[in-house]
Amino acid sequence: MKPARIGTLCLIALVTLCGGAFAQEQGPWWTWSTVDGDWAGYRHILAERGLVFSGTTVADLQGNVSGGERRGFAAADSSVFALDADLKALAGLGGLLFHTEFTVVEGQNLSTRTLGNVLQVATAYAQPGYYLGQMYAQQKLFDDKLTLQAGRMTTANNFASLPIFNDYISFTDNPIPVSLTDNTIYFTSLPAVTWAAVGTIAPIESVAVGVGVYDTNLASAEPFASRHGVDLSFDENGGPMETAQVTYYLNHGSDENGLPGTYNIGEFYSGADYQAVSGSGGKSGNYGFYLEAEQMIYREGGAGSDVGLTPWLAVSYHPEQSINQLPLLVMVGFAYQGLLPGRSDDSTAAAFYYGKLNTATPIVPTSAVTTSSAATTVSGEKVLELDYTYWATPWLGITPDWQYVFNPDGRSGSRNAAVLGVQLQVLF
Repeated sequence: MKPARIGTLCLIALVTLCGGAFAQEQGPWWTWSTVDGDWAGYRHILAERGLVFSGTTVADLQGNVSGGERRGFAAADSSVFALDADLKALAGLGGLLFHTEFTVVEGQNLSTRTLGNVLQVATAYAQPGYYLGQMYAQQKLFDDKLTLQAGRMTTANNFASLPIFNDYISFTDNPIPVSLTDNTIYFTSLPAVTWAAVGTIAPIESVAVGVGVYDTNLASAEPFASRHGVDLSFDENGGPMETAQVTYYLNHGSDENGLPGTYNIGEFYSGADYQAVSGSGGKSGNYGFYLEAEQMIYREGGAGSDVGLTPWLAVSYHPEQSINQLPLLVMVGFAYQGLLPGRSDDSTAAAFYYGKLNTATPIVPTSAVTTSSAATTVSGEKVLELDYTYWATPWLGITPDWQYVFNPDGRSGSRNAAVLGVQLQVLF
């Protein structure tokens, strides 16, 4: 077993054992809100004084039972441990908060190991290692209508994500559309972080406008090159990346009785230098747009209930064809929370993903793909996903997962692949 995985398991075991030793007063272990409990009341005391601890471990166990380049199995796990320091409680500085994270990633990527596909099937996989994650200051002003953030951040922390994406195991849509990261490495999600400044203004309860500026330091945006997140340099690869997003919250107010929905429209421009997909040449600058929407259309239980059916849609488009591997990504799906009687916290989710691949993408023949011209046509990759998340306890989610990949890597001669797996979520 690799040292990083041993360290991860030891850390999880230590936190769990400590919780078990000090949190017996909370009642049965399976009723706790987190696996490590309230630390004999000290966790609650610290929170009242402004120090809030949290953590999540996600493990994906998946195998392709047919198709792809070959059959195989892969396991990946990712853990994030965070501390929020509320400076109002600690030092009387109203609205000021400091957030810091530590991330541990281990495992293998089934998509690159056996499938050979682009729309990665595992949320938990990233570059293995230990990382200093997000570390930023946040200030709220004008009755929380304006939020300012500055420090080491991921773009996914503020942009291009919908709450419903958390119901899926595929990295295609969790936490953000994969085309954004695939085409622009500086549009980051954990464990990659860069220097950034973000401002979000909410002039009314139903509308929020966010603007962000991110450093395009390649050594920081690539987790392995970042020396585990401690490369704090400001070097830029041609220029910063700017992002902007408008979000409309339908029926999210406390006095709203209608069905809730969330709608995002956003764009980015990166001044960095990019290599051409064909491998020859390149250009400076890249940009793209995205549209995302989720809207509940059926609800059980009346106003305020989360039980019901919510369809969603997301599209991202990147006009610079020569430098973007996925110029177009279209995703549609739905989630039904509480589909089974008595299981109001569980969710049933289905989705279809279509990624249009750049026709200039080089073809690398494999044992599953012949070298004939008919078999090496590049078009698009399509994936079906079906998940059911069962919350066995308030802190343990178990998600059986099925995905079917059509034309892995967009090659007309590649073999469709069926993927079966399960995801485990543990809340600390």
